[in-house]
Amino acid sequence: MNIKGVREEHKRSALKAISWRIIATSTTMSLVYILTGQLELTAGVGIGELALKMIFYFLHERGWNRVTFGRSLRGTIKSVMRSPPITALPSDSVSNLVQKMITFDIGAVIVSDGDKHYGLVTERDILERVLEASKDPTKTLVKDIMSSPLTTVEYNKSLTDLLKIMHDKQIRRLAVIQEGEAIGIITERRILEALI
Repeated sequence: MNIKGVREEHKRSALKAISWRIIATSTTMSLVYILTGQLELTAGVGIGELALKMIFYFLHERGWNRVTFGRSLRGTIKSVMRSPPITALPSDSVSNLVQKMITFDIGAVIVSDGDKHYGLVTERDILERVLEASKDPTKTLVKDIMSSPLTTVEYNKSLTDLLKIMHDKQIRRLAVIQEGEAIGIITERRILEALI
């Protein structure tokens, strides 16, 4: 799947073609009638023009819809990210981490110590690496279950660039970095909510 921005549905292009053709054909038919005064010729020109130009317009629209030049998702990473990010120390227990996730109603936590960022722990990491592995969450440390290294994106990247990174790396969450500091976390869900 190539992420190249939001695409227009075929039916929307078709409706735009029809509405424009009604306006343009009415104009052409009016001019033909004014210049010739012949109703039969006016109707023939109108029907022929309507059919041909609607087909060409639709094909033109579909072709341009495949071109990514000049298109991008609106919004910025900063407007969509959760900030400040919730963090945990590598030495924290998973049970403390889970409590933090519940308290802040989040699904991922950045693992860091000061300005050093080590990785990310998600709900899935806890399910797979602690519960499914029958480990004790009070004795298991965050550093033992985190996904590492931390995948990041610069705060000034476009949402289109961000989605491409997520797609290429097959991930759903990224830490947002500004001058080496984690300033937020962004998820697929937050992007989709911002678009709707």
